[in-house]
Amino acid sequence: MPPKRKRSTTVSSVKNSAMDVAQPSSRDASGEDAEDPVLQEVASKKERQTETHVPSKRTRSAKSGTGASDENEVENGDISGPTERATKKSRRTSELEDGGENGEAGTMRMPTPPKAGLVDPVGYKTNPPPQGRPVRVYADGVFDLFHIGHMRQLQQAKTAFPDTHLIVGVTGDKETHRRKGLTVLSAKERAESVRHCKWVDEVIEDCPWVVTLEFLKKHSIDYVAHDDIPYGADEGDDIYAPIKKLGMFLVTQRTEGLSTTGIITKIVRDYDQYIDRQLKRGTSRKELNVSWLKKNELDFKRNMAELRDSIKANWATTGQELSKDFRQFWQSSRPASPARTPTQERPEASPLSRLSHLDIPRVPGQGRESSEFAAGYNLGLIGGVRAWVRVINAHDFQSRILTFFRWPGADGT
Repeated sequence: MPPKRKRSTTVSSVKNSAMDVAQPSSRDASGEDAEDPVLQEVASKKERQTETHVPSKRTRSAKSGTGASDENEVENGDISGPTERATKKSRRTSELEDGGENGEAGTMRMPTPPKAGLVDPVGYKTNPPPQGRPVRVYADGVFDLFHIGHMRQLQQAKTAFPDTHLIVGVTGDKETHRRKGLTVLSAKERAESVRHCKWVDEVIEDCPWVVTLEFLKKHSIDYVAHDDIPYGADEGDDIYAPIKKLGMFLVTQRTEGLSTTGIITKIVRDYDQYIDRQLKRGTSRKELNVSWLKKNELDFKRNMAELRDSIKANWATTGQELSKDFRQFWQSSRPASPARTPTQERPEASPLSRLSHLDIPRVPGQGRESSEFAAGYNLGLIGGVRAWVRVINAHDFQSRILTFFRWPGADGT
């Protein structure tokens, strides 16, 4: 029986099997590629499709749960991956959040301060800067409660020239306490705060209060940066006057409303609020140096403030509750009596009319507004007190009274 003839591979079958993925042609023992014109034609076609970035047919998603929108994107030629789509989504989210958490983004930036040395000190001239080397600028101060006013002054000094080496002197505790008084931070804390400012290149600890010519020569200082307001001391009305005469003074601008004195003034002005804040956070009255009487006074004020806020919150519902109570209290003495005739009927008095003795004197021209306000205020006050007393049970109320009127030292504080 003659052997069966092998069926030759047709061009159409090769195209169907090799259209999506081009299979490599067979290699012989010598390692040379056998000539395959059909495969070369398929490979060249795939290369042209890759160059044009247009798929030959609709590409299905690898995951079964992919929606039709992804297939449409592939059909339209959008072959961006999931990472690129996530980037676009995050970009849209950030655009929506440009206003910040509470819509304050964009309003929390101060304008950039001007450079130091744009104007000469009053009555003096400033020397031109040296060339070919960094300009050494010196600024000194106490720098207590290191704040944005200090930082902006140092920024002006640092940006005065293209190449500036900023040296900052911090006064010690002995000299500062003798000349200026008590500081909040110690000398170590003040110097460390200055070191963490990005504009500062070098810190001189325990610097002299008055800058002398010997000090300038010792540290090779070219300019001294400070505002132009005369700074008085025991040595004279303006301790920077000799520096101005030498032409080595750079004028900086003060940031209005920002100073250590201003910060301390705000704290002292709102003293009770800050003491109450610290007591709520667990600080003892001994640590705050507050007397027993002052602590209980603040507790009483806080309780009254909470009561007032409760009355304001329950203003609308309190009047309705009291109206119902009044209607139940002033019920008819003979509920089973026959109905009155129309001639005997009288308009029923409202609960507000029964509180007319609590009204304030009327002012001509205001009409009924003053009486309605007084009645509503009294109803709200009574309802707030009643709700407050209802919440506090007898044991809690007694403990509060004993706590408020306890003698000093009764609780060990």
